[in-house]
Amino acid sequence: MYRSLLIAVLAAMAPAVALADPRQEIQENAFLDLVDGAGNALVQGRGVDEVNAKARSQGLQLAALGYWSPEGHCFVKPAPSDCNGVFRKQ
Repeated sequence: MYRSLLIAVLAAMAPAVALADPRQEIQENAFLDLVDGAGNALVQGRGVDEVNAKARSQGLQLAALGYWSPEGHCFVKPAPSDCNGVFRKQ
C-alpha cells in the first residue's frame, strides 16, 4: 500500500515537461533550452527511430526530453531529413 502511495506522489511531483510527447516535435527555443541543460545530451539522426536507436546505443535515458527538426520531419516515415533529440545522461 505504501509503495503505491509513494509511486503516486512521485508521479504527481515529476514535472510534466520532463517527457516529450512521443508524437510531435517541440518548439525550437524550448528545444535549445533543453540542449543547454546540465546533464542532457544531443543526438542527431535521420528520423525519430534512428535518433532513439543512437541514444539507446550511447546508454542515454529514454524517453527523449524533446525532438526537433528545422523541417518538422522527425515523425515522418520514411524519414526524409535529419532529426534532433535531447536525452538525459544516466
